[in-house]
Amino acid sequence: MAMISVWRTGVAIVAGVAALLGAPARAQEHGDVDRGATLAVRVCIACHGVRPGEVSVNPLAPPFVAIAEVRGMSAMALNVALLSSHRAMPNIVLDPQERADIVAYILTLKPN
Repeated sequence: MAMISVWRTGVAIVAGVAALLGAPARAQEHGDVDRGATLAVRVCIACHGVRPGEVSVNPLAPPFVAIAEVRGMSAMALNVALLSSHRAMPNIVLDPQERADIVAYILTLKPN
């Protein structure tokens, strides 16, 4: 009986490690810039200026160019921001691919 318990524990550990090792690959979707731009125009433009030169409709919502220009802005930072609730931001639920697409689009607005 003790041997079965050790075996089950070993299997559980291996399964847990495998799940953890596989999680980053699934979590890091590759964004499509064109889909991100289209989605931004459809969803985000209600508050944000989403194209270069656009002013945000909502003064509390920075234009995407301003977001992209923040020093140290990265895909990870944008993803975390899109997953975090903000008092002034509506609770828009994006699936992982949509988030990756919007992040990819915003990062194209970074200055060279």
